[in-house]
Amino acid sequence: MELLTLVYVLLILAFAKAVGEVVSRANQPSVVGELLAGIILGPFLLGAVFTGLGDMYSEDSEPGTFISALADFGMLFLMLYAGLEFSPRLIRSSSWLGGAVAAIGVAVPMVLGFFVGMLFDLSGSTLLFVAVALSVTALPVTVRVLKDLEVMKTRTSGIIVSAALISDAALLLVLGIILGSVGETPSATKVLYLAAGFIFFFAMAIVIGRFVVPYVYKLLRWMRTGEAAFAVAVGFAIAFAILAERVGLPAIIGAFIAGLLLRETGTGLKVWARVEDILSGVTLGFLAPIFFVLIGFSVQFDTVAENLPLLGAVTAVAMAGKILGSYLPARVYGLSSNESMAIGSMMMGKGAMELVFARLALEQDPPLIGQDLFSILVIMAFVSTLLAPVLFKYFFNRAVASGAIPPEEPQLGEKAHPAP
Repeated sequence: MELLTLVYVLLILAFAKAVGEVVSRANQPSVVGELLAGIILGPFLLGAVFTGLGDMYSEDSEPGTFISALADFGMLFLMLYAGLEFSPRLIRSSSWLGGAVAAIGVAVPMVLGFFVGMLFDLSGSTLLFVAVALSVTALPVTVRVLKDLEVMKTRTSGIIVSAALISDAALLLVLGIILGSVGETPSATKVLYLAAGFIFFFAMAIVIGRFVVPYVYKLLRWMRTGEAAFAVAVGFAIAFAILAERVGLPAIIGAFIAGLLLRETGTGLKVWARVEDILSGVTLGFLAPIFFVLIGFSVQFDTVAENLPLLGAVTAVAMAGKILGSYLPARVYGLSSNESMAIGSMMMGKGAMELVFARLALEQDPPLIGQDLFSILVIMAFVSTLLAPVLFKYFFNRAVASGAIPPEEPQLGEKAHPAP
């Protein structure tokens, strides 16, 4: 390995975590800082001043190839981590309101996304991909923000998390099928093939969950160290990623499903807390920052400048559509205007999920989206993720102050006091 490769990896990690720490001090998710670090380090800012950084961006060079490979592992580990954040039991037991917020919160931005896409001459799978991408909520980022703001145990957060669980689980699979159909002429045979592969994959997941996972549980229970259990968890995720690839779905779908199964298997085991700690450290401390920085590298501001109307329309639909679609069912259910706006504000954040699929769509052969549309989606995700916690905090505090949220639920910035 070239010394220059190690220098570039060190530069990326140091810069990503430094900027991430800075933005986290302002109650912003670290992913915002990592994306910003990538944009600053990218070819259109520092890269234009220090031309020697060119090898860091080029996949034809050893540093670029190595960094790209680490980013690919970052995607895989990020989706495994996201799967561990999902709770099938919470989906099954979620309230009517959580399901309604999920359904209408997806439908409104998706329909508006179709109109915007057609207005700007998008068509086919590209149009469908953009419409679905505008409807996603970044569950890992959402959970992280709610934890940082110390409001995870409130009714408002329960509605947000259950709605995000339901909507993202469904949209994740839809996006996987869209990506799986790229490069083929639409036909009844292709549709049947994808449907068969989709059904086979989830049938296998059910079979494995029923007959194999109990043995995984016994193996994890037998293990004495979290490091060995972590190796089993990663191996399980990679096996599912391979299975997903074999049936035409993106590998990250397999990693995500593996995370779902592992969550139900490992929770409660003595070694599992250690597994989660290691996975969090490897993912959020090493691989995911490299992935997000690489996303920032890929933003081309010259193409964005040529498509400002599309950027404005996509960003407005992604934010306003999600807020409106989540606000309406909350108000119909009887929640106050401020609490309903708090729910809608947090649901509009995109972050990790949308960025993972945007990169996959760009790397398809042929590409599902162009470099211009990719850059627009990244900036949209950046803006929505930046504003989501700011708006949520504002409306949540107003709801607390007005008494719309029970007084035993702490206001943001205050510690909950234990009961006497």
